Amino acid sequence: MTAKHKKTSINKNYNKIFFYFLFYILILIAGININGAIRSNFGFGILALLIFFFSLAIFLIFFGQFILPVLNLPERIKAVQQLILYLLGDHGPAFFIENGELRERRIDRSKKGPGVVILDTASAAVLRTPVKYKGAIGPGIAFTERNDIIAGIVDLHIQSQSVGPRQEEDPFAPLQKGESTASYEARIARRNETLAVTRDGIQICINLTVRFKLDANPGEGNSAFGFNPKSVEKVIIGQSVNFEKPDDNPDRITSWKWYPVNLTIDILREYISKYTLNEIFPLTKSEINLLDLISTQIKRRLTQSHYYQIDSYGKELNETVFSKEYDLLKKRGIKFIDLTITNLRFPAQIEEELSTRWRTSWMEVANRQKKIVEQEQAIQSLSGQDQALMDYAYGTSKHLGSYPETTQLDSKELLISLLKGNLDTISQDPELSSLLGSEYKDISDLIEWVRSQGDLT
Repeated sequence: MTAKHKKTSINKNYNKIFFYFLFYILILIAGININGAIRSNFGFGILALLIFFFSLAIFLIFFGQFILPVLNLPERIKAVQQLILYLLGDHGPAFFIENGELRERRIDRSKKGPGVVILDTASAAVLRTPVKYKGAIGPGIAFTERNDIIAGIVDLHIQSQSVGPRQEEDPFAPLQKGESTASYEARIARRNETLAVTRDGIQICINLTVRFKLDANPGEGNSAFGFNPKSVEKVIIGQSVNFEKPDDNPDRITSWKWYPVNLTIDILREYISKYTLNEIFPLTKSEINLLDLISTQIKRRLTQSHYYQIDSYGKELNETVFSKEYDLLKKRGIKFIDLTITNLRFPAQIEEELSTRWRTSWMEVANRQKKIVEQEQAIQSLSGQDQALMDYAYGTSKHLGSYPETTQLDSKELLISLLKGNLDTISQDPELSSLLGSEYKDISDLIEWVRSQGDLT
């Protein structure tokens, strides 16, 4: 029925064009007949027809480059072909893809003829026929053939996916008063997305954000974000299909954006199961933040071909293991960037136990820290006293170092040299000069008094 309707539509368009062409011929014949005999002006009529078709071709070639963003001669020729098909009513859909989003006219969805796809610098797509995939198209313009359809679209920007419970909800709470069954099940589903269990059987729920992109280098494929046709094909063709859901269900095909998120969650659960709750949240301040360590280990497994293995008790082994997760991402054309772990949640009973443990242990921890601070203070005080004595001894005796070792000083000269050392120490330190102004004068007077005395021995 559809093929018959399509054939009828094409015939109508051909008839319409033939009618216009026949109308042009009749006007041409009428003009020739008015000016003279048809036979004598037959050559002129043929010339007029040739001029008409030549002008039409030039017109289509010239304006075709303004209708579509073509860059070279082959693209201009295809643009002309599209214009001719448009005039005949046998053209296909025209798509515009911007930032990974498809824009189309509803009327174009039923058209199966040759069409055109225009993509911005942040978009790519894969074309297919009803029986096979044809390949990837990137930023710019692409001409489709009859029965071509878009199998999938890729946004070349860095992607970010977040999973886990909402900020304001308690994921472990039972069904609340006034909460519908559907809302409760949705809340539990969000909790189960990132639910993990520690080595001692404690449930932990987190909020997880993962960033990733298409496996391509910036600037590759005429795009600042990077366009790699093979990666685009891997991403789209490798998407999972749930055959239990109908064809018109949007959840039938699982988006490629969930693949790195699911891998990250699996590794996160694996690492959390290697530690106890007390190891993740120790009573005392630990030098190693286990959550940061887990994040680093996850990133290493998703960005490197090998990583150091961790045993069942969270100890890193001196043994490298091949990363299957990294290999899976490479095969899917995805490049992992980083992850963020936030907002850890526990069941209410565990929250209360952690709070009670903190309240009962904080005084012990505070007293222990106080003793450590007092010990450090005492050590620093003794060290400061020793340093002060050393500085004083150096400042007082530095004048003695200017004399040759063979010089024999009497007691009077020795005393004057030591007093001069004190004067220099005070005068060379601005703070001492401001505090010991009177003492400086007293020492100066003392030096003069010693000099005025006779032999001190």
